[in-house]
Amino acid sequence: MGLRSALLVFTSAVVNAAVTGSSVLNCSTPNIVWPGDDVILPCRLQPPLSAESMRVEWTRPDLEPEFIHVHQDGRFLYELQNPDYNYRTSLFVDQLPNGNVSLKLSRVTQSDAGTYRCSLPSVQQEASVQLSVVSEVIGSDQAVRAVVGGDVILPCHMKPPFDVTTLTVEWKTRNGAVVHKFTNGGDNTDIQNDQFKGRTSLFHDEMHKGNISLKLTNVTLTDAGNYTCSLRKQQQEKKGNVELVFDSNQTIVGSTSSTTTTVTIVIIIAVVLLIACVAVCLIRRRQGNCGGRRQHEQGDTLRT
Repeated sequence: MGLRSALLVFTSAVVNAAVTGSSVLNCSTPNIVWPGDDVILPCRLQPPLSAESMRVEWTRPDLEPEFIHVHQDGRFLYELQNPDYNYRTSLFVDQLPNGNVSLKLSRVTQSDAGTYRCSLPSVQQEASVQLSVVSEVIGSDQAVRAVVGGDVILPCHMKPPFDVTTLTVEWKTRNGAVVHKFTNGGDNTDIQNDQFKGRTSLFHDEMHKGNISLKLTNVTLTDAGNYTCSLRKQQQEKKGNVELVFDSNQTIVGSTSSTTTTVTIVIIIAVVLLIACVAVCLIRRRQGNCGGRRQHEQGDTLRT
């Protein structure tokens, strides 16, 4: 790089620093959004710097046209906006002097999920925000097989994956009995059906990835049936289904030991009875032979 080019780069950096006052554009990811909700994509200059005279661009690089909202010279350039976002976007214009360039997106749809980029070209600042929209709760399209006395996992997860620790997760049976409930950041056992008390748990360390699978321990035959896993936020709810069935051909160590013990006892009793029967038969046969010998001896005596 020549001396002249180096000076230009240095001068540009100095000017940019002077203009921005070392301010940096900081954006944060909002919580998971449900279809129909309004959401704010938070972005602001830190330390605060007025963006009132700046061109503010919100874009989605995966769309054509990519512009979601463009503000310049005190007005919204609606002619640049992607039609899918018509009448659904706005800036907090009164907060621009404080460096707040956040975007409000109204009536969110499933197709709004994606990566948004906020750019301030005049100060060479940009940052991205990921918007996640609740799509589906995925249970299992195949029955989960279990064995009596064993443990089983009923699979259920969110698509796309997202943190559900701030929402309500609930498992129920087909007839509405509460199997397990997670709310306000913890398990709620107060309304849990007595049949499942002390036998259910969620994978808390994986809930931030959207895993809401249920572990059921010491399974009994009465646990068989259809289960519903649901995610709730106020009046909105998404559901998935899982069926639990039993395989009579499978056994586990505990039940095998119990079965083996029972069979052993039955065999011992049978052997004892068999020995007793044989003994009785032998005794009777021996007694019969002795009786016949006496009669023979008595007959010989009389003839003599």
